[in-house]
Amino acid sequence: MAETNKELAVIEMYMKDVENIPQLSDEEKEDLIMRLADGDSSVVDDLVNSELLHVAEMAQDYRDKGVTFGDLIQEGNVALTEVISDYDGDGDPEAFDELVDEAVTEAFENAIKDQAESDKISQHLADKLNLLDDTTKRLTEKLGRVPEASELAKEMDIPEEEVDNLLKISLDVLSVNEDSHLADDIDSSIDEVDEDISDEDPLDWSFDS
Repeated sequence: MAETNKELAVIEMYMKDVENIPQLSDEEKEDLIMRLADGDSSVVDDLVNSELLHVAEMAQDYRDKGVTFGDLIQEGNVALTEVISDYDGDGDPEAFDELVDEAVTEAFENAIKDQAESDKISQHLADKLNLLDDTTKRLTEKLGRVPEASELAKEMDIPEEEVDNLLKISLDVLSVNEDSHLADDIDSSIDEVDEDISDEDPLDWSFDS
């Protein structure tokens, strides 16, 4: 899923902030993990911050799979925070890193799966709405009047209740579209400004430290 110019601008600012977070040395990180294992919850924020860049690195491998880079980072960061907050390990740094990687990876994969299922449902609904529109036009021409919901249901071979729901959705979509012209104009103006934010793809970070 391609990012909009506004999303790219936000991600670029986020990445600059993350890259400016001082990275922990191996000794510092190991000490924080041991303290966490001993029940010191005050180190959670420091450990989370130390892993934010790593989450962004991992998210790069899941780009172009149906979820925006920004959403991947958000899901990964939530999983990161949860796994560190709930940590009950023995303080082993290697096991800690594996736990973090597993949690973040699972978050990415679940986000991609959920988006794919949502897209499938959205496409199915779009197909039904298109069929409703075509059927309505055809019956209107045939009958010389706007068809009843029962007639549409019979022609489309679906329950009348489903036709009623589709008609409501169709009207709701029409209403939203009519009310969104001003918002579209504003978004278009913002996009034109955002086009000049960077000459390079803000997602092409090297992550070199």
